[in-house]
Amino acid sequence: MPFDETVALVPEPNIRPTFNANRQYVSGGIGIMVYDGVNAMDAFGPHQTFASAGLQPFFVSVSRDSDGRYKNTITANSGAVLTATRTLDDTPELDVLVVTGGAIETAQLTRDVEVLTWIKQIHQHTVWTSSVCTGAWVLGAAGLLKGKKATSNWYRADELLEHFGANPRSRQRYVFDGKIVTAAGVTAGIDMALAMIQTVFRHDLNNGKDFTQAVMLDLQYDPDPPVRGGSPSNTQPHVYEGMLRMYDSLELGSMVKSVPAP
Repeated sequence: MPFDETVALVPEPNIRPTFNANRQYVSGGIGIMVYDGVNAMDAFGPHQTFASAGLQPFFVSVSRDSDGRYKNTITANSGAVLTATRTLDDTPELDVLVVTGGAIETAQLTRDVEVLTWIKQIHQHTVWTSSVCTGAWVLGAAGLLKGKKATSNWYRADELLEHFGANPRSRQRYVFDGKIVTAAGVTAGIDMALAMIQTVFRHDLNNGKDFTQAVMLDLQYDPDPPVRGGSPSNTQPHVYEGMLRMYDSLELGSMVKSVPAP
């Protein structure tokens, strides 16, 4: 297929948002769930990847201000500030939901009944309901991982996924199981987004590879880190144990495992 025809393709299914004649949002699209304490790369990685594919993703806030209203300005755990164009209370339907991860604030979301209820309602009509990193904990708390193959952030991944009834695939960067899609930690959200892009543009006459390569080139996505690492199997044991102790000191595992299993 000629390049100009490839980049002009419409995704199937069409997971772009719909707008009215005044360019006001109507429904659908790719909503990336954000909140104070989110890991910035969990949100920005998929957002930029989907945007490079012309899919017009947007952030959906589930954090409240001091008056108890859902707010649009979010502060990530790195200090980065992002603006969500939508919030939980004005987003009743999505084509794709991406639940992002973090640390303590993510563990706290596993007990937020309103957020969990919203996720379950959104899930009823999605093409995909997905997570990046520890966002899998939130999907698990919503009961959406029970019996599903899933991956997550490396930290105690198998035991925390099993707590929510999932079948761990923690060595995989991303996992599709029906309409549930999970990504491993942080940067794996980029790979997950690319896999979704390849799927919806698979009619480019090369099973989506041409369109996906165009996106990858737009991002110049060809990682070549100076040191081998990034997963438990590629990390020196003393480094892995040190990182495990650091996260254990935050009591993240016990916080998540105290959430009743679905």
